[in-house]
Amino acid sequence: MRILLDDKLSGYGENDLLRDLDLLPAWRREQALRFKHFEGKRNCTRAFLLLWECLKDKVDLERPQDFPEFVYNEHGKPSLDPSLLISNFSLLTFNFSLSHCKEAVVCITDNRPCGIDVESVGRYSESVARYAMNDEELNAIEAAANPARAFVRLWTQKEALLKALGTGIQDNMRDIFAQYPDAVITTHDEPEKDYILSFCDKVS
Repeated sequence: MRILLDDKLSGYGENDLLRDLDLLPAWRREQALRFKHFEGKRNCTRAFLLLWECLKDKVDLERPQDFPEFVYNEHGKPSLDPSLLISNFSLLTFNFSLSHCKEAVVCITDNRPCGIDVESVGRYSESVARYAMNDEELNAIEAAANPARAFVRLWTQKEALLKALGTGIQDNMRDIFAQYPDAVITTHDEPEKDYILSFCDKVS
């Protein structure tokens, strides 16, 4: 397993984006440029380059510009085409997950299903919490000293698990932990930078 994190985005400007866009394959550049705002363009660009950093020593590609387009499952989870030309490396057992927020961009790679999620700590929304959390979790959130942070902590854990499963957000989000009690999920809380990330690298 490998995790790469970029949380030094405050100094990242238009010139940095233009430089990095030139490093992208045409299909990823088009994806990045579809975003209306700078933050979306930046996050799409930086997430791909983190993945390239994880892979560049493993694939028979000299430049990130040569990277083939992702393939997606029915839930929108991206993966790499197993027909890629590989040296000493099997894409049949390669998994990755990307995530980003205002403060950070992250990438996880592993030889088994994995998922990662990073979220800014914003205002607490009770309606969203009721959609995503069961009664026990809601009570814990409301009893916490900082309900917004307690909510985001649980949300990232659930999203990381759902990404590892390859399903994305579903209606069963409230009880997903009960369905996968042996899932291994790790959480890092960064109060000084106001984001929380969780990753799941084992689902059984």
